[in-house]
Amino acid sequence: MPITNVKGIELYYEVHGTGEPLLLIMGLAHNSLSWKKSLPALTEHFKVIIFDNRGTGRSSKPDTPYSIEMMAEEAKAVLDAAGVDSAHVYGISMGGMIAQRLALMYPDRIKSLILGCTTSGGIKQAQPEPDVIMTLLSGASIPTTPLEAAWASVPILYSQYFIENHRDSIQEHIQTMIEIPTPPHGFMQQLQACLGHDTYDELEKITKPTLIIHGDEDRLIPVENGKMLAERIGCSELYLISGAGHLYVTEAQVDSDKKVIDFIKKYPIEMGNNKKFL
Repeated sequence: MPITNVKGIELYYEVHGTGEPLLLIMGLAHNSLSWKKSLPALTEHFKVIIFDNRGTGRSSKPDTPYSIEMMAEEAKAVLDAAGVDSAHVYGISMGGMIAQRLALMYPDRIKSLILGCTTSGGIKQAQPEPDVIMTLLSGASIPTTPLEAAWASVPILYSQYFIENHRDSIQEHIQTMIEIPTPPHGFMQQLQACLGHDTYDELEKITKPTLIIHGDEDRLIPVENGKMLAERIGCSELYLISGAGHLYVTEAQVDSDKKVIDFIKKYPIEMGNNKKFL
């Protein structure tokens, strides 16, 4: 079981496949198991590195303040432990926040970025509706079982169409989530880190090729945030998934995996600011 230690924090990670290295960073309250449906497609083409952020999975879960900067340092440490000098980095939701900060702190470690269903944060981000915020906060404040908490979050994570027509897929994902449940304090500390995230004024410093993926029915992180990222990161491409909610990786797994693979494989000819891909 590969473990690396960063300032007393144990981080669980795995390496699968061969080829160009691709680091995957999961979102709020999710651990590396949530990538399992995408792994077969991605490992056909890349050396895929997955890990559990602090507060989740098989990594340490201290009940102390977290920050996105702290978790970006830990993502870099996972690359170090895997013996990777630079990688393509794919983060979704909170993982996309970590990926942004990693690219700003350590640009030489990044080959390209894929930012899924995420935001620059700060006061200029597009906010979710009040009922979405209340549902999110209740996940940390109201005592409940991991299974109950997961089902309670379904209305803010998926499109209504997917909820009505693909309950089996949602149930399968939830079973993966609760296989190693995130403790309430881990959820809250990660959520506080997300609330402190703000890269809006720094995004123009990102010059690595960037793919931005967003479901156009995302209630948790509205699609306007993905559009804003595309506007502020010069060397970027925006890919919207019609009808998908926040967890587009469940709703449109085959489509989104293919887009990521194609993006990395066409790895850019031109990388300067304000250059779009050919």
